[in-house]
Amino acid sequence: MAGGTGVRSLARDRSFALLWTGQTISEFGSAITTLVLPLIAVATLHASAFEVSLVAAATSVAWLVIGLPAGAWVDRVRRRPVLIAADLGRALALATVPIAWALGRLTVAQLIVVAAVTGMLTVLFMAAESVFVATIVDRDRLVDANGKLMASTSVALIGGPGVGGALVQLVGAPVALLADAVSFVVSAVCLVRIRVVEHMTEKTGSRLRADVAAGLRYVLHSPFHRCMVVTGTISNFVLAGQGAVIVVFLVREVGVAGGVVGVLFALGAVGALAGSLLASRLADRYGDAVVVRVVPVVVAGGGLLLPMTTRGAGLAWFVAGQLLLTAGIAVFNVCVRAAVQIGTPPELLGRTGTSIRLFSRGALPVGAITGGALATLLSARSTVAIMMALMLVVPVFLYRSPLGGVRRVADLHSGQ
Repeated sequence: MAGGTGVRSLARDRSFALLWTGQTISEFGSAITTLVLPLIAVATLHASAFEVSLVAAATSVAWLVIGLPAGAWVDRVRRRPVLIAADLGRALALATVPIAWALGRLTVAQLIVVAAVTGMLTVLFMAAESVFVATIVDRDRLVDANGKLMASTSVALIGGPGVGGALVQLVGAPVALLADAVSFVVSAVCLVRIRVVEHMTEKTGSRLRADVAAGLRYVLHSPFHRCMVVTGTISNFVLAGQGAVIVVFLVREVGVAGGVVGVLFALGAVGALAGSLLASRLADRYGDAVVVRVVPVVVAGGGLLLPMTTRGAGLAWFVAGQLLLTAGIAVFNVCVRAAVQIGTPPELLGRTGTSIRLFSRGALPVGAITGGALATLLSARSTVAIMMALMLVVPVFLYRSPLGGVRRVADLHSGQ
């Protein structure tokens, strides 16, 4: 790894630069898919709100199925081959959608299967990536590294939906998915070019089940990790519920065209870029624990502006809400991810990450299906309002938790 500190030295580290480049391109493609996949269901296949929510749920249900064993497994193997295989597998799965559409065989069922397969591979990728970043980056630069990776995600969220909307208009939603497939191939190529020696922890013959149990015990006995389990579960339930119906809301209730939906998401995602760039600075100045407690209020406030969206000038409510929502999420994720990486023993890092995500990401399919059911019974607008109001539970919980009494997460670790 490159020595020294600061933005330039980390950006010039060859291993991190390759990972960063591949992830930037891959995130750009995934941002396109986030918009295009529900548009295929809504506009191409004329799916109901509940069917659209099933597609969204299938993307994240893998966390409930393989989340825990995936974390224990990546603690046993070298992570770079896992990352490469996950990228290539996702590219192949997505490529089946435009092929089926061209043959006149595309169905909602296939979209659900593709979403489930890509979701499973994403679980493996995320479990391995968190450990891999900690392998190639010095511990004192992890907040900076995570900030850069989150900034790439934010830039992708700004440009991806707009490009996705344009592609939908030019070639149709199914063909637009090829952009994401290509981006995964590029990411895999970047990972192949990384030259790093991954030092594996010696195993004492323990079984995979025992490794899983050890990671889960660690998470449930650590005050900080327990807080993240609760807040992550509530937050993801809420965000999945509103996310599953937000495109239905914009297209069918507000009357926004597919291309304009992409522009709206792109404008709102500027907040994510600002948040990811400011996260490290805010954590240094105020303390990461303080930042983690405050930003859920911003997220909830932004989310409650979304259901106020109307046509014409009323679209400004959506942009303003998304700006606050995405900024808060970006700051929260950067601070939490770095705190987990720094405060967790290296040999438990993969299992710890997936143990937390078992609950937090496991809430995504439940939230998505709940959102779809509420939209069917009430309306998409009412569903967005109800879900985002529930987000107010998060800051109340954090202020009353052990995290509410410290300035920095490290203070909580030292008190264990």
